[in-house]
Amino acid sequence: MEKTFEVIRELFVRDLRTTPLETALFLIVVFGFFGLLVLANILRRRKEKKQLSRLHREKWEKLKEKHHLTVEESGLLEKLSVFLKNPEKKYLLISDYQVFQNALSEYGSRNEADGELVGSILTKTDMHTVSGFRQGEQLKRRKSTRHKVQIPAKIAPAEHTTAHIETRMFNLSAGGCKTDNPGQRFHAGDDIKISFLLKGKAYTDVPGEVVRTGPGSKTLHISFGHVKKTHTV
Repeated sequence: MEKTFEVIRELFVRDLRTTPLETALFLIVVFGFFGLLVLANILRRRKEKKQLSRLHREKWEKLKEKHHLTVEESGLLEKLSVFLKNPEKKYLLISDYQVFQNALSEYGSRNEADGELVGSILTKTDMHTVSGFRQGEQLKRRKSTRHKVQIPAKIAPAEHTTAHIETRMFNLSAGGCKTDNPGQRFHAGDDIKISFLLKGKAYTDVPGEVVRTGPGSKTLHISFGHVKKTHTV
């Protein structure tokens, strides 16, 4: 970063008596330098995206193998994944009951789901009905409205049975919340579940995703849910 500032300072302190050719060459070098920085950042992001996609595919394949899903069962889950905000995260359909149920509800409003396949998937994956965010209908407000809170909460990776890691919540809306990042263990893109008590009402294992982390990865900005509610076929 110091080198960048040195280049900028040099740009503004150069003798104005330099020839147009020297000035042009200097500007080409400066803008070329910044162009390389932008290109490097784009390439880095593409690499990270490819790595993340590969991890999603590997997780999906491992879970399919673990639960011995048939071609027909996998096919139904592929159809349900269309209703996810990020279809690459289709592994959530066999690791989080609420995500599965919400996607199935969206699918069922337009298609007829095979009851036997649904039952078989639930049996093989051992997913159970949880109270979760469906108890949170009273939280439905405008998405832009966030309310400051200071309440304890529990969080865990989505693949865990239940949220159990102690944390603290600082604001809350229908669309998400902000919490501490316990042990700085969570990162942007992580799938989580969170539980908390608000005005005497319990919200258990609410599914969500870490959208971003705060300064020093000390806080988490979480978006609730994984299923699109306005999907059109």
